Amino acid sequence: MGLRHIEIGAPYSRIRQIYFPISRCIAMICIDIRERDLRELARTEVENLPGSLFTGTSPLLRPFIKNLEGLLPAENRGKVDSYILSALHSYIDWVHADESLIAMGSAESEVEISREELVELMKERYPTTSHQHLNLPGLLFLQSGPALQATSAILLRRDHHLNIPDGRRTRRYIFHMGVTAIDADKERIAVFFDMERLPKRADGTWVLF
Repeated sequence: MGLRHIEIGAPYSRIRQIYFPISRCIAMICIDIRERDLRELARTEVENLPGSLFTGTSPLLRPFIKNLEGLLPAENRGKVDSYILSALHSYIDWVHADESLIAMGSAESEVEISREELVELMKERYPTTSHQHLNLPGLLFLQSGPALQATSAILLRRDHHLNIPDGRRTRRYIFHMGVTAIDADKERIAVFFDMERLPKRADGTWVLF
């Protein structure tokens, strides 16, 4: 099977090279979200674009709080976990997520959370749950707040003609399953969707079209 090379990287970190099968690239969609999109489409002003990935309430990052604390300035460390999580969105400079890891950096440090680490943690906490389909970029995207998710849904409808439902649970399912890579910096958030992961009709066409 042929492979197509896509470079996904952040300005403060090494460029990561991702290889998608060509059959997947045909079904790959990417949206770029900028501050003006959040302002115009979600009526939301953001002071730090990559930090908007950390404004939600998902528990994904809580087990790694000690690692993440190093991303904050020294005067902001040593606080309670809730404070550290809420402060992250102000100091994150870049974020990268793909199928193997979540990486993020600030002026202070860089942190990586590997798929293997998360799977082991999930096995300990939820031993009866299947973890082979754990999707790191999708889980990270669910860590974002409603403004970023709403803006993404609008862009997918407007630019790619996807019929994204308004229901919160259905939308979260689509984002969890479909987001396969995220690359964010101070200028924009690039979100990659793999349509092959989303539901299809009996004739093989995608439900969302």
